[in-house]
Amino acid sequence: MTGLLPTNQIWRYHHFETFLRDVEALGVHDIDLWLCNQHVNIDAHDIYNLADVKAACERHGVRVSTLTPEQGNPKAYNIASDDGRVLELTGRYYAQVLRLAGELGCGRVSMNAGWFLGDGSREEAWDRMVRAIGTICDMAAADGVAVCVEPLTYKPWRLVCTMGDMKRLVGDVGRENLYVTVDTGTVVRNGELVESYLETFGRKIGYCHLTNCNPAEFAHLGWADDAGTLDGRQ
Repeated sequence: MTGLLPTNQIWRYHHFETFLRDVEALGVHDIDLWLCNQHVNIDAHDIYNLADVKAACERHGVRVSTLTPEQGNPKAYNIASDDGRVLELTGRYYAQVLRLAGELGCGRVSMNAGWFLGDGSREEAWDRMVRAIGTICDMAAADGVAVCVEPLTYKPWRLVCTMGDMKRLVGDVGRENLYVTVDTGTVVRNGELVESYLETFGRKIGYCHLTNCNPAEFAHLGWADDAGTLDGRQ
């Protein structure tokens, strides 16, 4: 895997082919493939345009190094749901994600840890999340795939936001192929330090989102944007 991976998330209002053509023009060979259905038509039952995705990547000489599933309220899949039907569909969705990883020769999946309903139990949701991530890690390990979990910007219904949440998650799941995704912008918005994540997790950091931010607004900013608060040269 290479260091810097462009993501098609920024191209979500363009065709997938346009994204691939643009990164090819930059001489980039490895990408983070965000699983929006406009680009990868995937759900709990199948990958409907798998052949097209594989052919397009091969045509532009692009390798998929990371898969980023869509999972977040109000998306359809939630690994901490208290609805058994949603949990079943979510499990099947991640089985398809890992199938896609195998088809594309991708060695890493970066996900978030789900949420619970505002009138539900956080601890019960936490237990469901731990079981689900353990199962996903076990499925991924069979194909040598790493699973990275990303803390999210704090909201009361999100389960893993702080460094403390992440430490607890890593310990509770206890899988060798479970790693941490660090988003620099999210860390700053949550009032924490990137240095603290590096010191705490060390080799357990499996992936980074290098995003600039302005805590006053929710947006991923470019490193040279004067509205940003982070300096990518440091």
